[in-house]
Amino acid sequence: WTCVILVGGGTVMTNNIGQMTEALGFSSDLTPASLALFSAAQGASRVMTGIASELALKWNLPWFCCCIGGGGTGGVPRPAFLLLASLVSAASHFVLAVTTTEEGFAFGVTLSGVAFGMVWPMMVLITGEVFGTRHVGANYMFFDGFSSAVGTLLLSKFVAQEVYDEHIVEHQGDPGFAGGDFKCYGPGCFRMSHLIVSLLSLTCIVSSIGLIRSTRDVYQRRRQR
Repeated sequence: WTCVILVGGGTVMTNNIGQMTEALGFSSDLTPASLALFSAAQGASRVMTGIASELALKWNLPWFCCCIGGGGTGGVPRPAFLLLASLVSAASHFVLAVTTTEEGFAFGVTLSGVAFGMVWPMMVLITGEVFGTRHVGANYMFFDGFSSAVGTLLLSKFVAQEVYDEHIVEHQGDPGFAGGDFKCYGPGCFRMSHLIVSLLSLTCIVSSIGLIRSTRDVYQRRRQR
């Protein structure tokens, strides 16, 4: 569930950035700049998350962090970074839902790229550590393919596109609507989509905590080696 929502939220951005900037009335130059920001953010996030998650396995946490620690043995298990990604994703789409400035849009896009990038190294590493490395390729491709397909279909197709199309229909009733120009203009074109993704990202906090607790023994054994 966590990977489906976080990956789906990322594909909402990659598939619709151009329409988002157009709907908000921003300069056309912002579209390639936003794509570059998103790509750079998710690329850097992949590298930094992999490094940080490896170092965090050896951290000594205070007792009150037991919900993300290894059951009193210290260290931060890798699934905790999915919890962090869920928080970043929720924040990014909330920013995108309420912003009406180019600066705010760029900030939201960057945060969304960070959240999207955090998912991929965690899928590889957690799959290998939980299910073993013998069939890691097949296991990873299941999670990769399933989460990408379902997340894209659910959020990019059924949510973002439906909300966008609904606002086009509403604009057709406006006196100034140009027949044949089936495009949506205004902050409402994607606002509800971003709010839905943000709320779904918050539910990923619960599923991430569940994954942390269910894999606690795996990371306890890893720390004791």
